[in-house]
Amino acid sequence: MRAVDFGIRREIVSGSWIGLNHQGRGLGTEMRLAMLHLAFEELGAVSATSMSFTDNISSLSVSRKLGYRPDGITRDVLHGKVVESQRFRLSRKDWYAQERPPVTVSGLTGCEELFGIGGREQARGMA
Repeated sequence: MRAVDFGIRREIVSGSWIGLNHQGRGLGTEMRLAMLHLAFEELGAVSATSMSFTDNISSLSVSRKLGYRPDGITRDVLHGKVVESQRFRLSRKDWYAQERPPVTVSGLTGCEELFGIGGREQARGMA
C-alpha cells in the first residue's frame, strides 16, 4: 500500500505479488481486505486503486470480487514488449456497500501524523 499526499488526496494504491505455489488459497483476497480495512476504516481513505496485467486472471478476479470497478488501461514496456494493465478503483461508497469479515488493527495510535492525518477520530469522521 502506498500513497502520495494521502492527507490531502485520501487515495491509496495497492500492489502485491503472490508466488504460484501460494495462489488459489485466498491469501491475496485476505491480504487485500486487511489493507483496504486499514485504508478505509482506520485512515479515512476515499478511494483505492490497483492494477494488473490483463492476462492475470487471478489478480483481476480479486479486484472484481472486492468491488473495484474498471478505471482504464495502461500500456507499458516489459522485456522489450508492450504489455497492458487494467486499472481498477474502489470508492469509499462501494467499500461500505459490501459485507466484509472483521479485521482488528493494533499499533496505529500515534502514527496518524505519518499518514498526513490527525487522530483516528478525524480519519473515521470521513465516513
